[in-house]
Amino acid sequence: MATPREHTFLEQLRTGDSSAYEALYRVYFPSITHLVKQNKGNDRDAEDLFQETILVLLEKITQPDFQLTASLKTYLYAIARNGWLKRLRDNKLISTSDETFLASLQDPAALPESLVREAPEEQVHTWLAKITGNCQRVLHSVYFSQEPMDTLMLTMGWKNRHTANNQKYKCIQQLKRVAEQDND
Repeated sequence: MATPREHTFLEQLRTGDSSAYEALYRVYFPSITHLVKQNKGNDRDAEDLFQETILVLLEKITQPDFQLTASLKTYLYAIARNGWLKRLRDNKLISTSDETFLASLQDPAALPESLVREAPEEQVHTWLAKITGNCQRVLHSVYFSQEPMDTLMLTMGWKNRHTANNQKYKCIQQLKRVAEQDND
C-alpha cells in the first residue's frame, strides 16, 4: 500500500519537481540495476530500462483514474521487470512464463508481500530446501551461478539440450508447487 509520503512524492513528479526525479533515481535505480544484471543485462541496459520505467510511471500518474495500490518501489520494480522480461523474450533469451517466477527469486526483496511471511531471503532458501537435491543443483547453477546450460548438461550427464531443458522445466515446476503450498 502506498504511504502518504509516496503520494506526496507522486504529486511532486506530476508537477515536474526536479528534486523528485533525482530522488527517484537515487532511491529506485539500484534495485532496477540489480534486476537487469541478474538477468543477462549490463549497466547500459539498466539505464535504458530505468528511463523507460520512469516514462511509463509518468504516463500512468497523469491519468485521472490512477491509484497507487502498492508501494512505489513494488510498482516501479513490476514495470521494470515486465519490460526487461519482454526484452529478453523478444531477443529469444527466455521462452517460458516460468522464467518470471525465477526472476523474482533472484531479487527476493521484490517478491509480493503476500508470498513472504518470513524474511524474503529465508523464504526463498526454505523453498529451495524443500525440492530435490538434483533440482536444487539445477536451479542454483542456472539462475544463481548463471552456469551455461551446455556446461550443466555435461556435468549432469544429460544426453542433449532438449533433455536439459526438460529437467530445468520440471525443477521450476517443483519449486513453484512448493512456493504455492507454503502460501496456501
